[in-house]
Amino acid sequence: MTTTYETDQKFANAIFLLGGIISLVFGVLLIARTKGTIEVIMLFVGLWWLIQGLFNLLGVFIDKSQWVWKLISGVFGVLAGLLVLNFPLAGGAIYFSFWVILMGILGLVFGVALLIAAFQGGGLGAGLLGAVSIIIGVLMIFNSLVTVQVLLWIFAVLLIVQGAIAIYVGVTQKA
Repeated sequence: MTTTYETDQKFANAIFLLGGIISLVFGVLLIARTKGTIEVIMLFVGLWWLIQGLFNLLGVFIDKSQWVWKLISGVFGVLAGLLVLNFPLAGGAIYFSFWVILMGILGLVFGVALLIAAFQGGGLGAGLLGAVSIIIGVLMIFNSLVTVQVLLWIFAVLLIVQGAIAIYVGVTQKA
């Protein structure tokens, strides 16, 4: 007779195993077929934006509160969704580059703040960290596509490692 604990543990092991396999597959696909994997991911994103935009437009007629924001977000959602569905690779490049450039700007701001802190008595460590943050921020802004590729590879490796660990835990844990 199995106890509730054993049933819960078997379920948790199965979830770890399934999650690990999915992570491993996506990690390998991101390295082996970067273009195709990004295209599939962006197709899902485009579909999500399209559906969300349509629901926001429908929401204008159902609930009149904040109708302007619903209308604006609905129109942009539908347009963004249709654009990404028609041009998933271009959409992926723009989408990921936008976030990399934003992170680069944040790195610049963080670096400048650290340099200011260093000159106001924060010490050499704050100054060095500020200088490194500025350099990384500038590289991210002016080489966003290269940065996206490097970040995708890092993400793929992390997915592979996480997948392998989750498979190991799912297989070795006792019920």
